[in-house]
Amino acid sequence: MALCFAGNGVADAQPLTIFGASDLRYALDEVVLAFKKKNPGAEIQTTYGSSGKAYAQIRNGAPYDLYFSANISYPETLVKEGFGVGEAKLYAIGRIVLWQRKGGKLDLSKGVKLLTDNSVRKIAIANPEHAPYGVAAKETFIKHGIWDQIQSRLVMGENISQTAHFVASGAADVGIIAYSLAIAPDTKTLGEPYVLIHKDDHAPLRQGYMITKSGSKKPLAKPFAEFLESNEGKEILKKYGFEVPNE
Repeated sequence: MALCFAGNGVADAQPLTIFGASDLRYALDEVVLAFKKKNPGAEIQTTYGSSGKAYAQIRNGAPYDLYFSANISYPETLVKEGFGVGEAKLYAIGRIVLWQRKGGKLDLSKGVKLLTDNSVRKIAIANPEHAPYGVAAKETFIKHGIWDQIQSRLVMGENISQTAHFVASGAADVGIIAYSLAIAPDTKTLGEPYVLIHKDDHAPLRQGYMITKSGSKKPLAKPFAEFLESNEGKEILKKYGFEVPNE
């Protein structure tokens, strides 16, 4: 899908402000670069962090034009409450992995049951209070019957990027992080081979987006969303381990 603007449309368009959940840090950056190649002059500002915190910020007037969450319930709720236009749309399904820093000695092939071992002192997850990837980690621990046993060892990241940092820096021995981060070039060099958490261990990480009310006034908002959903956009998401709708 070729997306471009006639005349000086892009040059004259107001900058587009995008919030992306932390698991999108590398994938969305690449989507932005590809979009800019097709639309020279497009100005796009991206911010990454916790989906839940951005949800609260948007409700309090944060000027994001597009909101790419790590779940679909936050954007759906915002649309229902009048903070978005159109409908919330599914753009990807994420995965989580068990991950340790480079040189770590834990046998990750044992899976999450490994986390009950006395040699594991600190376990990093994103805070399930506001991070969907943290919710998936908690659901996994509950499914395996180890939640109560390991709670005292948990180190909570504000988002999934901080969670990965806790593991890479040695603040935690092991963590549950986004598959998209584990295979990203920058993170890949910091950690040992990951182990994918089985899909059935947690509710699907159905990731949705919406265009906000302020975004509906920005000429670049809809074309960017359409580009993300195009074949080119989907291929970038798949490169970072995401499953995409209708495939």
